[in-house]
Amino acid sequence: MNMIFSDHTLRRILPLMLVFLLLCSSGLTRAFGEASEEAAFSPLPIDFTPGHRPDPALYTEDSYEDPSISVKMERVMVGEAQFNVARVKIADPSQLRTALSAPFGKKKTNRISTLARANNAVVAIGGDYYGNEEGGYVVRMAEVYRKKPLKSRDMLIIDGNGDFHILVKSNADQLKELVESDLELVNVFNFGPALVIDGELQEMPEKYNYNIRRPEPRCGIGQIGPLEYLLVVVDGRGSDGSDGCTVETMAKFMHEQGCQQAYNLDGGNSALMVFNRENYSAKSYEAERSVSDIIYFATAVDYGLDEME
Repeated sequence: MNMIFSDHTLRRILPLMLVFLLLCSSGLTRAFGEASEEAAFSPLPIDFTPGHRPDPALYTEDSYEDPSISVKMERVMVGEAQFNVARVKIADPSQLRTALSAPFGKKKTNRISTLARANNAVVAIGGDYYGNEEGGYVVRMAEVYRKKPLKSRDMLIIDGNGDFHILVKSNADQLKELVESDLELVNVFNFGPALVIDGELQEMPEKYNYNIRRPEPRCGIGQIGPLEYLLVVVDGRGSDGSDGCTVETMAKFMHEQGCQQAYNLDGGNSALMVFNRENYSAKSYEAERSVSDIIYFATAVDYGLDEME
């Protein structure tokens, strides 16, 4: 049916139609703008270049969030020990990164906080201090440096999907299977012991290379789900009144937090967590031990700040 409007009616309808069209246009702009914002990042290169520098305005005292990464920090008392905890979600596996104090083979070390700042880490912890060892299957950012599995150690392998694989006593058959699979081995650590494997809390071994049964500062990393992780650093040796904990206590904590895989890293004086370029755990800058390597999470959003000092 054809509709014919009078001039008077048209004069009343046209402004309403214009408002309607403007509202629709605004809604579309917002929708496309949001989609554009969410897509405004690309995977980081799998190499030793730093991550992008985070936007300082997006930090709060205990969090950082942008379209590519969410980090939530908290301090929890477990018995007589302070647990510094970071809950991390990322958009791409490349945001889980490692950094070295010097090219592999050189004995130079550096502070965790210094390495974290140099690599634009949103949050960072120490690694396995590979420079202290002559053995181990060492891979960093897909570069294979050494292929000497230590049968006395449990091994953590992080693949190209950001997923964790923990091999008890560097299980040779499991290692061969992973090496020959289609998975890319991006980072491999040789410290341990394993804390949680496939959702199962692990029983601590009677003997291990490190002091796992006395209260000490501790450091661990776990995977909760796809691209979702938990970092834990436990203050000890009287720092801020914290006595430290056993590895078994840390394992139970990470299991209770929902980790499907969890692994013990270098602790003691190496146990340190950095958030927003500052030490989040209790250790002072002067008390930091210089180490070979760190594990850190970076934003994939380029805010144009990378060249800032």
